[in-house]
Amino acid sequence: MSNDNAAPSSSSAAANGSADSAAPRRNSKRPKYSKFTQQELPACKPILTPGWVISAFLLVSVIFVPIGVASLFASRDVVEVVDRYETACIPAQNRTNKVAYIQSSANKICVRTLTVPKRMKAPIYIYYELDNFYQNHRRYVKSRNDMQLRSNSSQDDTSNCKPEDLINGTAIVPCGLIAWSLFNDTYSFSRGNESLNVNKKDISWKSDRDHKFGDNVFPKNFQSGGLKGGGSLNESKPRAGGSHCVDENCSSTNFQKVVWEDRGGSQQR
Repeated sequence: MSNDNAAPSSSSAAANGSADSAAPRRNSKRPKYSKFTQQELPACKPILTPGWVISAFLLVSVIFVPIGVASLFASRDVVEVVDRYETACIPAQNRTNKVAYIQSSANKICVRTLTVPKRMKAPIYIYYELDNFYQNHRRYVKSRNDMQLRSNSSQDDTSNCKPEDLINGTAIVPCGLIAWSLFNDTYSFSRGNESLNVNKKDISWKSDRDHKFGDNVFPKNFQSGGLKGGGSLNESKPRAGGSHCVDENCSSTNFQKVVWEDRGGSQQR
């Protein structure tokens, strides 16, 4: 009985083996061998001996140490005076609620005395800097209309300007949160009894004044709502002025507006 059963089993195994050998083989996805695909091309592999390393560092030092020394001495000649006044210029009784004081009608003139430690060479630049004021928020960045800023014919185009787009159904020019939040602190400088004039003309890029911002765009309905977000603009003066703009027909505040909208919350004058 055992021999009779073994024979069919053996023939069955042979049949299966022949069927497997007759079946087509699957194509391999292995890429064709080449030195390029296997990253075996000849390459320079220098041996970094101590002599080579020391020589390389000495060469870099000879080149860059004099440059670093020159940069250090140049930076020491820069005279910068920084004055933070956001707390000092608010009366002590109002410091617990600074926003209410800023939005009130109280007199906010503040006199600060700056001591310059070294002689400043002309030209002297004046900056204001804002901390914790982030102008990269998506809704804030999109809240403007470039076509309205470029052409007077598009002054009624307030798309993307919400929530500062319309007032009583009339377009705000310039519209948007960026324009609405114009930094509105003003400064005047004096040395003793002598007033120092600050030149605010041409603080924006010429390409912005001539191409990006139109010279026939006049502010309209700006900061006319219940809550003022920042500074005001002279509605009789063009916003950018163009290359032909001179002091008597252009507003320095409008120039600041161009810089504010195009550069963010840091200005140079």
